[in-house]
Amino acid sequence: MALERGQGRSRLARWLPAALLAGVGLLIWRIFFPALMSFDSFVQFRQAWTGEYNDWHPPLMAIVLHGFFRLGRGIGAVTFIQCLAGMLGLRALVLGTLGAFFGPAVPRRRAEGIAVAVALFLVSPLTPLPFYLATFWKDSWAAILLLWICAVSLELLSEPPESTQDGRRWLRISSLVLLSTTLGLVRHNAIVVLPVAGLVLAVASWRSSRPLAVTLALAPLLVCGITDRAIAGIYHVQPAHLERLMMVFDLAGVCALDERACSDLPYAQRHFVLQGLGQRYVPGDMDRSFPHGLAVRDEDASLLRDEYLRTIRRFPRLFMRVKIEAFAPLLDPAGVRTLMYRGLDGNEFGLRLNPRFEGVRAALTQATLWAGEKNPVLRWISGVHLVWFAANLLWIVALLVAAGRRRLALALLLPLSFYMSYLLATPEPDYRFLYPATLALQAMTLAVTLQTLAVWASGRRTARS
Repeated sequence: MALERGQGRSRLARWLPAALLAGVGLLIWRIFFPALMSFDSFVQFRQAWTGEYNDWHPPLMAIVLHGFFRLGRGIGAVTFIQCLAGMLGLRALVLGTLGAFFGPAVPRRRAEGIAVAVALFLVSPLTPLPFYLATFWKDSWAAILLLWICAVSLELLSEPPESTQDGRRWLRISSLVLLSTTLGLVRHNAIVVLPVAGLVLAVASWRSSRPLAVTLALAPLLVCGITDRAIAGIYHVQPAHLERLMMVFDLAGVCALDERACSDLPYAQRHFVLQGLGQRYVPGDMDRSFPHGLAVRDEDASLLRDEYLRTIRRFPRLFMRVKIEAFAPLLDPAGVRTLMYRGLDGNEFGLRLNPRFEGVRAALTQATLWAGEKNPVLRWISGVHLVWFAANLLWIVALLVAAGRRRLALALLLPLSFYMSYLLATPEPDYRFLYPATLALQAMTLAVTLQTLAVWASGRRTARS
């Protein structure tokens, strides 16, 4: 009887932290019910409403929302899942980090306590996480997915070579393939993360089977590509050719930086108003550079593509300068635009935020903006990506030089690859773009910091006694 009571208490202690964090997620959902939604959110919402899709935004989110509509549910059901998945994803990543870096040296109760502490800090008004969990955005889905991807990767990479838990191992492998594939289907740029996920799978499987490792290395990209083709065919997704606008934007940057190079670009010569382009062009900000928009005719697509590739071959340094100058504002220590979205745009669907919590939302908004944009100390934690980008690099270097830790550096390559994916295309200097990687770094760094402090404090108590 006593044994049964002890086992019951053990199970309660194991699930209580998860239940607590799920409850916090439920509270966030109610405060921001049904969802925070911007112009981009409503583009996807309208596609879900009509069942007609294009790939300006990857159509997966709209298709999922359409499925909820068919079940008689709405946007609130999607954000409910976002809030729960985000909170539990934080817990999974903290536990995965502690397990990978400290192993059994961290008691389960302490690990759960650290997970709760990290999660509660990150959903406090000191960071914008609550707003992201409640926003119907690609960036929100990407942030949640990256939490889980990093968590599963750390568990795979920290498995002992002699591990015999094949069932659990295969569950982790299949989960990582599924999660990384979904990430690639949620954000165009996130495709860059998939080869890194494949590398994690390959390294984790190398000792058991090299042919399997090679197959798993390719799995995320292959599954994502096949699924993307299937979605386009089944749901008749219309191409929006976003890549053409990014090519035009890059060529505009080349012309703005070097008039002589521009003279060798016939498409740019014909389609840009070259006079004053150097003053109008703003690196990494398409809206300010071209306030009246950009358009590429279908008949010009081949010419544009050929000119773009020729520019890369003939002016590689200039082209790379354009890319770096467009990416740099995302890491600007002065901060970037749109820390978080705070409202629900006017719409024809009758959607509006829960009026009961209007005062709470206003207070949270004011506190979060103060911490992320105005406070001279806190803004470096919650409002500046550069700190966490640098931390990401330091993490990787430290793990590479540490004996027995090199495999874990692959898990840190996941957020770094997400950061660097915007080097390929940066349309606007919005904070939200890099937030998925920053959130993962915050969770992992805080977890290791709190465990290190706990060990230090325990050592001091032992020394005194």
